[in-house]
Amino acid sequence: MDNSLFDDYIQCSRLKKKRRKKRLVKEDFEKHLVQLSKRKHAIYLAIKELPLIALKEPYQKGWVRFFVVRKDVLRSDEAMFYLNVLEKINTFQFSNQKTFTSRKKRFGKKTENPKEQFLAKINVSEWNTNKFELTDKEKSCFTRIEKWSDRCRCFKTYYQFTESWRFVFKIEPNIITHQKAVDAVLESELRLIENYIQNRDLGYKIYKSGNRDASYYYSLEKLKNNNQINTKNLNTIYEAYLEEKYT
Repeated sequence: MDNSLFDDYIQCSRLKKKRRKKRLVKEDFEKHLVQLSKRKHAIYLAIKELPLIALKEPYQKGWVRFFVVRKDVLRSDEAMFYLNVLEKINTFQFSNQKTFTSRKKRFGKKTENPKEQFLAKINVSEWNTNKFELTDKEKSCFTRIEKWSDRCRCFKTYYQFTESWRFVFKIEPNIITHQKAVDAVLESELRLIENYIQNRDLGYKIYKSGNRDASYYYSLEKLKNNNQINTKNLNTIYEAYLEEKYT
């Protein structure tokens, strides 16, 4: 049979060519990944919306530290003003120790170092959209600061409260009174989907398909930040090279 007649016969009979079959299989697999990612996101939302269940016997889990207005400021005429500001920019820190210290190794010895805690910093986008719902008078108490970030390798701009001395730390027991409800069916399905994606290394394909998976993006950032060459200074790398070369 002539080749032209054979091609016409294939077109008329609607037979799929080998290349088209491979493309259809690939498209079906990509659609399956998109549906899998959407289902994973739906399960996350369903677990997040599960209600809280009150415990019969509350228990203490470590300590919580936060800011409160100083007593002398509370006795002033501007007490309500600073209470409203603190309610919007207060931060909470949890620890198993009441001293809020962490052990760090320094010069071959482990020392106790106090944990740092600051008031909330407002970035530019949050400031422009007024996410914290600050009034004009409250905005006048903030200062625009530009600071170099070694992690991002650029200048970061944020707004910081200038009169932080008006607030002091307060430490209280962290009492757990409620517990998140657990849905065994959703947890099991989520675990199956995550294992399927992780065991077959499908995170990049899902990320590339347009249905972005945040967990894969954060894993990439973690690998990027863990690179020792990118996180070290050039002088340190050069000194290590000279030491290895001449010793």
